[in-house]
Amino acid sequence: MFNRILVPVDGSKGAMKALEKGAGLQMLTGAELYILCVFKHHSLLEASLSMVRPDKLDLPDDVLKEYATEIAVHAKAQAEELGVPPERMRAFVKGGRPSRTIVRFARKRECDLIVIGSQGTNGDKSLLLGSVAQRVAGSAHCPTLII
Repeated sequence: MFNRILVPVDGSKGAMKALEKGAGLQMLTGAELYILCVFKHHSLLEASLSMVRPDKLDLPDDVLKEYATEIAVHAKAQAEELGVPPERMRAFVKGGRPSRTIVRFARKRECDLIVIGSQGTNGDKSLLLGSVAQRVAGSAHCPTLII
């Protein structure tokens, strides 16, 4: 049925619900579970525009990558608690535009299913579907299950 299931995570409640569903599908199918956390890339120009000038300048990408890594590690531990065997899952961190990066990753890794939360960390409760989930579902090469 499924060989590779991708679950993008951002630390939101919606992403954790998607992870639960993805873990359940992994256990039913024996597929590999890929967990992906995408951080938005910031240029040096954007960093230089900050009004605050600390003594030591932490580049936004470095800070965001570190935070995304924490989210991915936590999600992997959560999936293991849900019963996914550690040898059947991998966690990844990528920088870029979330929807585009998710779709490219899924295509490159030949994922057969993307399980994504309907609302992420930027989710506006007045919208029925978050923009990232909507873009992923509209441009993915494989089925997308929106939780």
